[in-house]
Amino acid sequence: MRPSLATSVLLVLVVVVAVAVAAPPPIASSGDLVKMLCAKTEYPMVCETSIVPKPGQKLDAAGVLRLAMDVVRAKAADAKKLANALIADPKTARLELSPLHGCVELYDQTSDSLDRADKAIAAGDKATTATMLTSVSSDVSTCNQGFEDLHVTPLLSKQEEELGKFASICMEIAAAAGLY
Repeated sequence: MRPSLATSVLLVLVVVVAVAVAAPPPIASSGDLVKMLCAKTEYPMVCETSIVPKPGQKLDAAGVLRLAMDVVRAKAADAKKLANALIADPKTARLELSPLHGCVELYDQTSDSLDRADKAIAAGDKATTATMLTSVSSDVSTCNQGFEDLHVTPLLSKQEEELGKFASICMEIAAAAGLY
C-alpha cells in the first residue's frame, strides 16, 4: 500500500523541520563576528587587523579564538627564532644566554599550551581552556623576568609586548564568547 501524496509531503516536512531544529545556530558573517569579539578586547584595532579569516571562511566564536591563537603561535615562533639567533650570535653577552634559553623554553610551552587550549575548546572544556590561555599569558610575561632578575636589559621586550597583547586578546575573546 503506497502512502498518499499528503502523507509523503507531511513526512518530508517533518524531516525538514527536524533537520532545521538540529542544525547549529546561524553563524554571523566572519568579518562581523571578528569585529564584534575584537570590540570587547583591550586592543580592538590590533585584534581586528590581525585576525583575518580566509575568504569565504565561516566562523563561530571558537573559530575566531582559534585564529587569535594562531597569531600568538606565529608570533611565539618568530620570537623563538630570534632568541635562537641571539643565542648563536657570538656578540651576545654571556650573561644574556641563560635568559634567552629560558625564553626559548617558554615559547615551546606557549605552543604546547595553545595546542591543549585548542583541544579543550573542541571538547567544550571551559576550565581547561581558561587554564591553558592563562598559562600562555603567564609564559609570555615570564621571559622578560629572566633578564630583569639579572639586571640586564630584556633583549626580547618588543616581542614580549606584542605576545602579551595577543595573549590578552585570546583571553578576552574566550571570555566574551563564553568559551571559558
